[in-house]
Amino acid sequence: MKKAPTFLKMLFAVVLIAISLSCSKDDDEELKVTDPAIGTWNLRAIYDGGQAVDVTERACFRDSRLTINESTMNLTLSVPNEDASGCQTETLQSDWINEDGTYYLIDGNERQQANIVLNDDNQTLQMTIMAGGEQVALLFRK
Repeated sequence: MKKAPTFLKMLFAVVLIAISLSCSKDDDEELKVTDPAIGTWNLRAIYDGGQAVDVTERACFRDSRLTINESTMNLTLSVPNEDASGCQTETLQSDWINEDGTYYLIDGNERQQANIVLNDDNQTLQMTIMAGGEQVALLFRK
């Protein structure tokens, strides 16, 4: 049995090392996980603790949405204008982070819990807010 020359063994080892190093950067990028909250969420229902109201077909409410990207959260709420026809719309923007499944809104050096819960295999997002001095749950779907 003939042995491969030392030069060929060294060349083979160098090629193997080069291949493994070139793949590791791509593998690291592929392992990057995006947060399940990232995306555009459309308001589907409002729950005031006593009853849930489907708003998917209600004027103005159906235009409400929560848009989340890697660093910023935009909550756009649209409600019927009580004094005139049309909708009253307001957008709130905040930076955010997710620490071990708990979402926080960031304002400078301060952070506040965002009261966000993902349900239904991350297809439903519930956000609890204060409205008129009472807690209201906004239910969103992607």
